[in-house]
Amino acid sequence: MDGKTKFRFLLVLLIGLSFCTGCSKPTEDDVTVTNVSSRYLYVASGACYSGGGNTTFSNTTSSNVVYRIDLSTGEKDATIADYNSSPSQAGDSPVGIASIDSNDIYVLIENTTAGARRIEKVEKKSAGTRILFSNNTTALNVTLRGLHMLDGGDLLINKNTAIEKITSANVRVTKGASPYVNAPAAPCATSTTLMSKVSTLSNQFIVFLHAATSQNRFGFVAPAGYGSAGDCTPAQAAPNAASFPVATAYDAVNSKLIVAYAGNTTNDNINSIYAYDITETISSVTVGAANKIYDANQYPTTYPYLLYGISEMVLDPADNSLYIATAINTTTTIANYAIEKFSYDPTQIGVSNSSVLTRSGPTPFYNYGGDTKCISDMTIAE
Repeated sequence: MDGKTKFRFLLVLLIGLSFCTGCSKPTEDDVTVTNVSSRYLYVASGACYSGGGNTTFSNTTSSNVVYRIDLSTGEKDATIADYNSSPSQAGDSPVGIASIDSNDIYVLIENTTAGARRIEKVEKKSAGTRILFSNNTTALNVTLRGLHMLDGGDLLINKNTAIEKITSANVRVTKGASPYVNAPAAPCATSTTLMSKVSTLSNQFIVFLHAATSQNRFGFVAPAGYGSAGDCTPAQAAPNAASFPVATAYDAVNSKLIVAYAGNTTNDNINSIYAYDITETISSVTVGAANKIYDANQYPTTYPYLLYGISEMVLDPADNSLYIATAINTTTTIANYAIEKFSYDPTQIGVSNSSVLTRSGPTPFYNYGGDTKCISDMTIAE
């Protein structure tokens, strides 16, 4: 083989090797894998309630945005709706949210202007499209506090004086001529002052929190609504007359109702969290033992973290994480809020109550800023 032929042979060989290398299947080391979280903590930062005697932000001074936080990083992923700019109305404040599906979320909007209170359907993306779902002026007639979606897609709306039900087809459901839950009597007492939160148990019994001096309690109402005294099953008074129920989360696996209380001091049983044993049947609810799993009065000796003026909390059953929105200090005119993350260990309830909640790190999961004034609602969804 002469020199010229040898050169041509080597050239063809090199080209062939290059071609084969380019076409070979990449190894795992050659592939960059990006883990994209599909689960988020959705947050509404509108006007909220943090217990009697604490001054929080109003419709006009709240952050008034809805955003989502990546659960895997604790970083904000997107601002879904900004109620400080068009197409919002002056005085809009998002006070409740409920996930519809992977694409959309309901947002409950409080506004003191007549006819401006409403529910919007909002896309789950940055500056998502917002569509009016309901502005029923009869149902949404007084200060709105929160929103809860039932298994079938219908909505419960808690307002100061009552609980309304609106179907997924935007039809108001009443008990006679009254709201779905209106002025429940004993043992729920006449709860018509401030219905701070509403949710449901596994058997679809309605859980409501009522915050008013001498009527600080949570109660249960039959799934069909309140028509007579028998429709209110048990109720549980707050642990202190000066502690007001502000948030709740239900551990359905272990039948524990977690209730947060707040007030304007760090005295015993004021800014505290209790876990209540719950027994459910198809037609009843029974409240059993109560175990205190947090008290700001015991900070920092027993609990190395401060929770004061809680406004909302949500339990993630996927990994037993409890997210709690709390004021950043104990001033009664609340300066701002942060979101704390805790691991929740139900096996320690009644065994070592101070070990039920363990803070996830030395700093808040989502620290205070311009978008945390204040935290009116949170939910976990895709």
